[in-house]
Amino acid sequence: MDTRHTRSGSLLWVLDHTRTPFGRRLMRKWVSQPLTDPQYISERQDAVQELLQSHSLTLNSVRSLLSHLPDLERGVCSIYHKKSSTQEFYLISGSLSRLGLELQALLPAIQSQISSALLRGLLLDTPDLLAPAHSFLKVLNEKAAKSGNKTELFSDLSGFPVLQERREQIQSVLNEIMNHRKEIRLTLKAPALDYTSVSGLEFLIEVKNSLSSTVPADWVKISSTKAVSRYHSPFLVERYKKLLQLREQLLLDCQREWTNFLDQFGEHYHTMKRAISHLATMDCLFSLAEVAKQGDYCRPEVCESQRRILITDGRHPAIDLLMGEHNQFVPNLTELQGDGRRTMIITGPNMGGKSSYIRQVALICVMAQMGSYIPASEARLGILDGIYTRMGASDNIYKGRSTFMEELTEASEIISCATERSLVILDELGRGTSTHDGIAIAYATLEYFIRDVKALTLFVTHYPPLCELERAYPEHVSNYHMAFLLNEPDVTDDADDVQPEFITFLYQLTEGAAGRSYGLNVARLADIPDSILHTAARKARELENLVNTRRYNEHTVTS
Repeated sequence: MDTRHTRSGSLLWVLDHTRTPFGRRLMRKWVSQPLTDPQYISERQDAVQELLQSHSLTLNSVRSLLSHLPDLERGVCSIYHKKSSTQEFYLISGSLSRLGLELQALLPAIQSQISSALLRGLLLDTPDLLAPAHSFLKVLNEKAAKSGNKTELFSDLSGFPVLQERREQIQSVLNEIMNHRKEIRLTLKAPALDYTSVSGLEFLIEVKNSLSSTVPADWVKISSTKAVSRYHSPFLVERYKKLLQLREQLLLDCQREWTNFLDQFGEHYHTMKRAISHLATMDCLFSLAEVAKQGDYCRPEVCESQRRILITDGRHPAIDLLMGEHNQFVPNLTELQGDGRRTMIITGPNMGGKSSYIRQVALICVMAQMGSYIPASEARLGILDGIYTRMGASDNIYKGRSTFMEELTEASEIISCATERSLVILDELGRGTSTHDGIAIAYATLEYFIRDVKALTLFVTHYPPLCELERAYPEHVSNYHMAFLLNEPDVTDDADDVQPEFITFLYQLTEGAAGRSYGLNVARLADIPDSILHTAARKARELENLVNTRRYNEHTVTS
């Protein structure tokens, strides 16, 4: 299974039709941490079933509410840590408040139309959890919040006495400054004179230079041009200084009140986070229902008391989707029984679908324990405590480990962790070393899983001797292969002209072991030149004859 959740073709790619950022994060968590409690699994299945079958317009309304939402989870986290800007706060609290009111309006319909315990719990609980957002939004001035102006941010100052007092002090000084105009007009004998502002300096008294003799000597010249000079009277100098101090103090007060405001919102953090978690869960359930509907999935029967995997007409969820037409994918039966045949040894030609098949079984088990529907016509599954896989070939040059060492290290970890309630998947264990050693290690490891661990096991191999374990443990082991048609090459008398075989893959899991791997067929598909293919075919025939001769001789001696 692709645990990186990034590439097209991963299980997350199949299941994630969520509409919110917080829903996407929760879906990733669901995929990586399937449930182990049958009650929780059943609750999710009930919810998905109702979303699939219900024609309720209320559920459509709820889903549409989840579209185009900001990242509420990150937003409330930012508020809680007092990192939020006024713009972000307004966006987040506005969205939370709107969601709360709209869900509140849907409550009667939810009560009467929805039966799933999980859906009812999530939807009936959420409006109350979101209620605190309304009061926080009410005291904000939308324009100031969106522009980041903290001095005008709070439209109702009754809850902010410090700001109210500071505003009153500023207004008192402004009134004194405006009343001072009467004295100035009398002094300059200019009844219509008013203050001017230039380059950010306010309350300037502008006098034509030709009338400068009328200006009192104690006035302070602030600036001048060829035509006019601008002054502050001693009263204005002192009052303007006071006004600037009060404004500066107001900025500090506003910042402090803003931090306190965020703190007060932060007291509801866990409540809001719970509400957002509810919304994320709804988003994920809608997503699972959409996938089940599009993919023609079934509801699996998940049972805690049984150790079994029975999947009828199982399909690989990603390949099924990539192929588009559902009837193109060859479905397969999987039957593993903890107290019966619990181990499948799977052989067959390269590229015949072995690895896809075992991945399919693992993914279906993960989906079932997520509470999801699955790509099959029917399924009964016991609850697994873990799925352990050893697939692919890679080395670790940083730790100085060869491919074979990595293989065995992973196998060792599985041996120490797996239990009889686990699913173990081993793909071509032992291929990183010589054939004899590889067969010996693969045989011994598989026998240990069959006899001691007793886990449900899928074991893919190209080593025919491993199939003999079916005879050694007939009650617990079955041999299977991925079916194919073999088109034999034309037989010629020329011993040097041996043709490589041609395989048609059927991708159908079939009882019994496959005698060979038919690797030359893959070489043909990879466009290896004919001359090389013919040489390889001839060499393969020689080696096969040699092995057969040895076996015959050994059989003759023993008999």
